[in-house]
Amino acid sequence: MFMQALTTPASTEIVNQLVDVIDSKFFKTLSEPVRIQILRLILVNGRTDIGTIAEQLPQDRSVISRHLNLMQEVGILTCEKQSRHMFYEINAQAFLDKLVNITELVRTCMAECCPDCCGIGK
Repeated sequence: MFMQALTTPASTEIVNQLVDVIDSKFFKTLSEPVRIQILRLILVNGRTDIGTIAEQLPQDRSVISRHLNLMQEVGILTCEKQSRHMFYEINAQAFLDKLVNITELVRTCMAECCPDCCGIGK
């Protein structure tokens, strides 16, 4: 048996926002295995330069550089130049804030669109 969807302007807007977030550059960035490897290396080693990252991965340094730039662009990493070296680290607060916002948007969407299914309610 199918439940009839609640179609209100508010629920439509919330669903559209959720779809936009799920289809965002943030998730696309996190869906690439090499970027997850880079993320893991930086999480384990802390602030790290591209040379150190490149030593631990099979990809060319230029490929790693493009991955790092994309990760910085979406707010996962920060970058600081010291002398001739670029150092990368996790942008912890921005990363956490993004995940919290996504979680809240999912909670809002579920409460609006299927309140009887998830026990969240309006």
